[in-house]
Amino acid sequence: SQPSSIPSEQPSSQPSSQPSTQPSSQPSESPSANPSQGCENIRTDCGWGIFNPWTCACDCPVGICLDANEQCYDPCIETIQTNPWAGCSPGWDCPWFPDGDSGHCRSELHQPNNFEIYRTSKECCDAHFSGSSTCLSESKASHDPFPFPNHFPDTPEFRGYSEPVAVDIWGTEASHNQRWFPDLLGKLNCVFGSNYEHWMSEDGFRQEYLSGTFEDCCERWFPQLGTDCPAGTRAANPEAEDEPWMASPYSAQNYYFPDFGVDSCGFGRDYPAYMGINGYEKSYLFTVGSECCDRFFPDEGNCPFENTVQLDYFWTTYEDNIDNLVDMPIRFNHTFYPDLNANNCVNGTDNPKWMEQDDEFKRMYLFKNHAGCCTRWFPSDVDGCLNNVVQGVYSLEPCPLNRPECHNVPIITNVWTMWYPDIDGYRCKNDGQIPDWMLLDGYVDLYLFNTEPQCCAAFGYC
Repeated sequence: SQPSSIPSEQPSSQPSSQPSTQPSSQPSESPSANPSQGCENIRTDCGWGIFNPWTCACDCPVGICLDANEQCYDPCIETIQTNPWAGCSPGWDCPWFPDGDSGHCRSELHQPNNFEIYRTSKECCDAHFSGSSTCLSESKASHDPFPFPNHFPDTPEFRGYSEPVAVDIWGTEASHNQRWFPDLLGKLNCVFGSNYEHWMSEDGFRQEYLSGTFEDCCERWFPQLGTDCPAGTRAANPEAEDEPWMASPYSAQNYYFPDFGVDSCGFGRDYPAYMGINGYEKSYLFTVGSECCDRFFPDEGNCPFENTVQLDYFWTTYEDNIDNLVDMPIRFNHTFYPDLNANNCVNGTDNPKWMEQDDEFKRMYLFKNHAGCCTRWFPSDVDGCLNNVVQGVYSLEPCPLNRPECHNVPIITNVWTMWYPDIDGYRCKNDGQIPDWMLLDGYVDLYLFNTEPQCCAAFGYC
């Protein structure tokens, strides 16, 4: 008999269904190109995450990690010190989430506390604001247009360099004139630019904090620094979430930041999400590596441990503690399922059809990595399972997930070329002389195999 369905420890409500097609060429919520390997034989249900149609894998929110099925179900602390959406562009590849205060959905760079996320604004609106006739339009209007046609006058989307009102209360350089100002939390020095906290420009503060010359700023705020004032480099933005409004063409700035996991300062866009909100930017993000190291790791010799500018899309550059110029490790689109007769896991998509009769069975029986299958089904001999994978057959040739030069090749299995046990001869054969009774319903799954190792493992031959 078949094992019972999976217990109900998974969340009681899950994000809406994932997109059923590859991304369109619309610039508003999906890239203009899709890697050629496709995602034809990959499940797109991601639990608390969203399916990434460019890597054919699930992307999880902060605080949630991939389980043995490579779905986003496992609570974890590892991703609290990272931003899985590092460098995404709001409204394009940043995830959408419902914002009850505004009554529509939003797409942002830094999302440390959002667990209901969606690939598109429509999915989010349908799930949370189905009765609203304006949710979709208001959601799309809440973020910067992509691909940022803001530098081309006389176009409908053109935006000048002086926003009438700051986007967020902490400030935006789009709404400020350039001035000398004291960077009170970051550089602890006077700096020149327009990226000062918005309150510094308000009545009662402007004359005190904004200066026309560096001499005036240094004398007022940092006289003890002498000739070391002012600073020679710009300050971190006080509200990193505002950066996309003036970016060209891609969103976030690269910063040095403390990586407490390696006791050194990293560099790029992949700083923890909480460092990019609520004014924490001034405390954790730096434009100069030595300033980050002196603040957090003054005794560390190898600091910062990386200096390479992080470019490109978030899914092609983000990888734990790997230099931004190094290719991400190859990940293959493999599927594993347990063979209870062989006491081992099979690498292939030729699993019994009942294993995929519903989402719960898929999650219980079909795994994206070998270790997950072995740990779940053969916990008493995980090492033996890992060392003796049974090779099955794929309906499509599995391709590396992040190598677009690979093309899926359909594999057609002819029943008369399948392997079957020769009961009298104690061996497995594929001579096309399959006994008729093995072709009957109820016997095919037990006696016919796509590969010799599957047959041998099931019957103990070979």
